[in-house]
Amino acid sequence: MERPPESLKSFANHMATLAQSEGAAPLIRLLQLSGFLGGSSNNHAGNSAINDITALAEANDLRMPPANPEHIGIWERKIENGKTCFVRRLEMMHEWHFWANLGRIEAKGTKRRVVLIGESVARGYLYDPEFTPALALEMMLKPQFGEDEIEVIDLARTNLGYLVRDIAIGALQLEPDLVIIFAGNNWGLNFPGPAEIVEINEALSKDGIAGLKRASEAQIARNARRIVRDVASAYEGQGVPLVWMIPEFNLGDWRDPVTNAPHLGEGLNREWLILLEEAQSALREGELRRARELAQRMVEIDQGVCVAGLYILAECSQRSQDLDGERKYLELARDAMSWDLSRMPVPRAHSVTQMTLREEVSKYRNQIVDLPVIFKEYLNGEIPGRRLIIDYCHLTTEGIQVAMGAAATCVLRALKGVEVPWYALVSDHIAPPREIEAEALFLAAIHNAHWFQSYDLARHYCSRALSLSPHVADLMLNYMELQTRPLVPDLMSGSEEHISRLGSSLMHQYLLTKNEKRLDKVLLDAIVDALAAVGIQAREQLDRLRREEHSVTLSERNLLDYYYCSAVNQPQELAWLLEPAHRKYQPNNPAYYRAYWPESRFIFVGEAGCPVRLCLACRLPPPAPLTASVFIELNEQPLVEMFINGEWSAWEIRLPGEGVHDGLNEISVRWPIPEFPSSKALEKARSNLFERELAEFYPIFGEIHSFTASDGRKLLSSVPAVQPELLTAEVS
Repeated sequence: MERPPESLKSFANHMATLAQSEGAAPLIRLLQLSGFLGGSSNNHAGNSAINDITALAEANDLRMPPANPEHIGIWERKIENGKTCFVRRLEMMHEWHFWANLGRIEAKGTKRRVVLIGESVARGYLYDPEFTPALALEMMLKPQFGEDEIEVIDLARTNLGYLVRDIAIGALQLEPDLVIIFAGNNWGLNFPGPAEIVEINEALSKDGIAGLKRASEAQIARNARRIVRDVASAYEGQGVPLVWMIPEFNLGDWRDPVTNAPHLGEGLNREWLILLEEAQSALREGELRRARELAQRMVEIDQGVCVAGLYILAECSQRSQDLDGERKYLELARDAMSWDLSRMPVPRAHSVTQMTLREEVSKYRNQIVDLPVIFKEYLNGEIPGRRLIIDYCHLTTEGIQVAMGAAATCVLRALKGVEVPWYALVSDHIAPPREIEAEALFLAAIHNAHWFQSYDLARHYCSRALSLSPHVADLMLNYMELQTRPLVPDLMSGSEEHISRLGSSLMHQYLLTKNEKRLDKVLLDAIVDALAAVGIQAREQLDRLRREEHSVTLSERNLLDYYYCSAVNQPQELAWLLEPAHRKYQPNNPAYYRAYWPESRFIFVGEAGCPVRLCLACRLPPPAPLTASVFIELNEQPLVEMFINGEWSAWEIRLPGEGVHDGLNEISVRWPIPEFPSSKALEKARSNLFERELAEFYPIFGEIHSFTASDGRKLLSSVPAVQPELLTAEVS
């Protein structure tokens, strides 16, 4: 008799525990989701959160049948005058902006036809539509084939995930002479299907989050293998040459926001936090050996599932001029969060994606462009950064030149039988105009700052943009006003009109239609400093605008509002304020602020000498102590201690005017270190995943229901409170 898989044991144990503790309904639901009772795993009409997750899973489910064979992306097959063409579908107009602005794809003529398929990197994000990889590739190939002898069809789509498989197979209808697939950045973790539930359960029960990471990477590898096999087999059957491009990540400059450790073993979360503080202190003091030892212990504890220790080790290696060590730790940091569905994913090709592509493509007669290898060669061994990659994975003009040069080499090898080295095809004239380059770099400053990157990186892009075209200065000044003035409903503000008139199509596509109104502390500081370096003084104007529009002396300010809350680098805490489409990344969709660090930071605009009145309603998360201290600091100066517990309580805190600065001020709320309920938390996470809900993987230190700042000189008749009793803390 065949024995069942070993992995079913922990799953069966979980079923038994659930049956004993919670009754039949959760058990039946879980068995249905896992496929053991048959039926549909997506029957969740009454649960919008589960519907979101199910839709996310099904959209990228490679077991689903291919899309309509008459369609290629947004285009559909038409027969006109006996010839087959593809025409953009009107019902897909809401998706047109994700693709090339191409109304028709004509029937194949006498020209050699190369098709480029891929994600936003292949789309030319931040440069598209003014300059794209497809355009660069065509410019390289025409001198080699003849002006009217070759064409490049651009089928790249922003936000394309695993459905690249269907696009690639459908593209065979275009009768290509060669197809290039430049994808892998969006092949991250998908919500587990029924067949993967048992694997996830065993991984979590045996090895916690580290086990979940290994199971997640196994899922990513399976999906990557499936894509390569399905596409390569289809092309091999029709004898069409295929080129795969492996993406590279910005190891040199991109830094994922440092998160606290997820739920670890008993007592380990507390030790990890102590080690982090000591390692950061040692690094600041230049004690590299001690910092390295402490960080290595952190990584031993968390088993590489968060970035904090890895970034410290990379910094130690960089300061020690150990380039190989730095690269190793930065690659591990890039891959560290591959397991975490509770965070908004930043596109990247994980190591497991890159390795799977190399292994699977080698089994077919396909060519491969290995950008990690090519970029390393091009940079003489240096770590790839802002020179070639403009954010996390999208390419600069120079990066596009190098990548498309390597792709063009493959085209020439396959279609002409000649060997031309990629570096011989790279040319400075294959580039956008200086004005377009300047705008793309300014957009890069905005994009990086809004993804919580450093002042240094935002300043770099602002300065480079100003050096290329003076018109960017006007764009920056108007953007500064756009971000600081209040939103004008249903109308375009004066600053938006100026930006629209001064800028190219890039400004409309990437800024005016997608801009987030934020206090933008890091970005606006980088802008005014870059402007000052070219003789344009804007600091006084920015400070005045902030006082006029946001001073607490004018009206009460909600410090939990996205505009203010986004000004500090704490994106996990910010997630509950995101638009509904992105809120699915926040576990359980809470209606209030959750603190994932021992310290929560907030920003307000004050005026020197004017006292400020804070109103704070907060509590400690379960299991909360009977009472514990919470400390409030103003601009790093301790001010008041409060005693709270697991019940909501409201506090009025008066900040003395002598501690308030003109302009931006920072409030810190320091929470007590909790008793970390690791085992129970991981068990709850397992149950959440089984029911296709986002699990809470991270400890919570405190919760805030409301937090406002107002003029401390004014007496208000009432203070918002969750409980009737109002506790008042005075600062002398």
